[in-house]
Amino acid sequence: MIARLEVLVDGTRLVRLSAAPPLAAKVLDGPDGPELLLVGAAASLVEGDRLAVSLRLGAGARLTVRTAAATLAHPCPGGGSTAFDVEADLGPGARLAWLPEPLVAFSGCRHRGRSRLRLGRGAQAVWSESVALGRSGEEPGDVELRLDVDLDGMPLLRDGLRLGPSAPGWDGPAVADGARHLGTVAFLGTEDGAAALDPGETTSVLRLAGPGSVIRTAGPDGAGVERTLDPTRRAFVAALRGRVTTAGPLLR
Repeated sequence: MIARLEVLVDGTRLVRLSAAPPLAAKVLDGPDGPELLLVGAAASLVEGDRLAVSLRLGAGARLTVRTAAATLAHPCPGGGSTAFDVEADLGPGARLAWLPEPLVAFSGCRHRGRSRLRLGRGAQAVWSESVALGRSGEEPGDVELRLDVDLDGMPLLRDGLRLGPSAPGWDGPAVADGARHLGTVAFLGTEDGAAALDPGETTSVLRLAGPGSVIRTAGPDGAGVERTLDPTRRAFVAALRGRVTTAGPLLR
């Protein structure tokens, strides 16, 4: 199945929403502009599915995107694969918060997720991603995740992960180090709220050469990864909205 969801935001108004099953969306009124809740209109991701989300934010526009549930990458017994691509174009001064529930990579899946962000001058984004490698008690499937970000026409971030049995060394100390749950939060286009980040034992902090930071953590269970990332994610979203939040475990 091939499906695409397209969104256009002008200021604080969502002026276009086009979707095809299994992608569907509900528009909510958020505290800082529209919120888009992605929901599944049919079973996915099953072998052969190719899903795509396209977001276009005009100058100064604001949008928050969430998902109603985890994204499930099912097994691909026929040798095929699944894909989920996201493209986001932010005009000057636009603000985007991408805050989905985790991706669950079932045993036997072959999934590729690619995200491409283009930020105009002064645009900012919070980008959150997490993955569970297999359901409880099963081996992980194969997952390839890619995030490319440009700011004002120049490269800001090139980040990728290959996880699962087909990726050499994926379970070693340089990648997952035995963990089955990984989470990442990127704050892109600004350093606000990131100056005092303090990594824990299983958390890394990468400060970008351009304005931005990437926080990644790994652990044996999803609840622990969420507890680690949530305070920082909340702080980043608050900074994106120009507000002050109480510091959490990763912030001093």
